[in-house]
Amino acid sequence: MSAQGPSSDPAFRRRLVLGSLAGLAVAGAVSAFERHAHQRPPRKQPDGQYRTLKLIWPHSDIAPVLAVAYQKGFFTRYSLEVETLSAAQNGNEALDALAAGKADYAVAPALTWLPRLYAGLPASLVLGIQPGTFRLLVRREAGITRLEQLVGRTVAMPDKNAADKFFFAIMMRRKGINAMGGITWVDMPAEQMVSSARDHTIDALVAHDPLAWHMLSDHADLFSELVSSNTGHYADRTSLILGVSQSALTADPDAATALTLALRDAAKWASKHPDDAATLVTGETSDLVAETTRAMLRNEPAINPVIGHVLRNQMAQYCDELQLIGQLPSTEAAASLAHRYTRNVLTD
Repeated sequence: MSAQGPSSDPAFRRRLVLGSLAGLAVAGAVSAFERHAHQRPPRKQPDGQYRTLKLIWPHSDIAPVLAVAYQKGFFTRYSLEVETLSAAQNGNEALDALAAGKADYAVAPALTWLPRLYAGLPASLVLGIQPGTFRLLVRREAGITRLEQLVGRTVAMPDKNAADKFFFAIMMRRKGINAMGGITWVDMPAEQMVSSARDHTIDALVAHDPLAWHMLSDHADLFSELVSSNTGHYADRTSLILGVSQSALTADPDAATALTLALRDAAKWASKHPDDAATLVTGETSDLVAETTRAMLRNEPAINPVIGHVLRNQMAQYCDELQLIGQLPSTEAAASLAHRYTRNVLTD
């Protein structure tokens, strides 16, 4: 499938428009559109130079956009050879690797990126790849049916996965619930969560896919999903973000442009072909694993890449929400923070 947009040939546009509508009114509308398009800044294109890049992406083995980028030739289209480092188990570990210079590009949740950027991590956010997949699972026997019933309870979260905690703390804060202070949050390795729930040591857990999905599907007798990011306006907002170190962006801005375009185009392809993308992820794995992965991806929000002012506006929303729960200071406007932390590598 071509990643190029509609033909820019003027005769083609005239045939397309005049073939479906007629009259001077339509011609005037087309003229107005063309004047508006002419005034927009041109999209920056990469220089076509061959590059080898290092990208760190937690759970890269089940990332549909990354699988599409590799297997459908989007990296090749932009003259890229991308080495993906998958040792990181979560966003914070990915950003630790970025800070240590093990890679120049990293993918992590927005709620992980933003506090780290405020703390001084020298990087810029360039592409929102897809929405989040956060899930809050409650122990069935705990009798929890509403968010406010979590106050005073013990909720587990995977080691260092602060984004999971922040997402649900924000959701609860919107409902007047002080989750940061009113809930006992416990860092816990994933392998201990099931036994702790069976022992009634924890009442709930917060996590994101694939861990949350496997907990829910493999232990349906123990956990039920109370709320998630898969519905409502949360499902439309980007979460998984591509960022680039400031040193790499300064040294080779065209590389950032090429990688951003490759992953954006791959994300658009995955959005239009979700089942095919799921098949690319599962590859030659067992039928059981493949079906579980396909079911997980079908249950998640639609992939929708965002860039430029849309990305910046959504990061401003996140900054505002992080201020609500005390993870960013309120001394600076959220919009100013978002402007500082994002970069449109297609126009800048």
